[in-house]
Amino acid sequence: MTDPHTDAIAREAARLIESSRAESIAEAIRVAANGLGYHGVQLPGHGRVRKHAQGLAMQALGEEGYTESVREVWRAAERIMTLLAEAMTDVEPLLVGRAAQGQIDGGVTVHIRLYTRTRIGEVAQSLVAFGYSEPGFATAQTRLGRLDRLLLDDDGIAIVVTRCLPEMAERSGLDLFSGRPVATATLDQVRARLL
Repeated sequence: MTDPHTDAIAREAARLIESSRAESIAEAIRVAANGLGYHGVQLPGHGRVRKHAQGLAMQALGEEGYTESVREVWRAAERIMTLLAEAMTDVEPLLVGRAAQGQIDGGVTVHIRLYTRTRIGEVAQSLVAFGYSEPGFATAQTRLGRLDRLLLDDDGIAIVVTRCLPEMAERSGLDLFSGRPVATATLDQVRARLL
């Protein structure tokens, strides 16, 4: 049986996330627990907070509005994946993570992997040439080594494009940091969801 205090923290953390009073789920949990005065209780996991955030979003937007917000994330993913596929003929972009499943609650970042030898600077130039703002650059220290990333914003939707080498594609269904299975969607699969 779950401690009711743990669930109360999850509900409050979801409210903090949905009202943009916390930048991350971890911060929201910490602020909620302190705000409620619940010390020494088991803290909720991120999944529980996201489930409460989904309920709040569905309540505020209605089922149709919520479905449309998921579709908007997929449209942002489809736009950038299409652009990358057209700009670089040797690459098949892959949507990975929560966005690939349509799980947008508690904040979502669209993660796209490119399995290519094209340098990250050239990828950035392609995006800018097609109208995206100049992206930020980052490096991720993963289980597969250091990987270059581009950080973008598409009408308020955070997008991270990670450049992986082609030989890493055999691990495309695994999280780059934990090595656990991760949801994926090809460009064709994303397009099919938008029909």
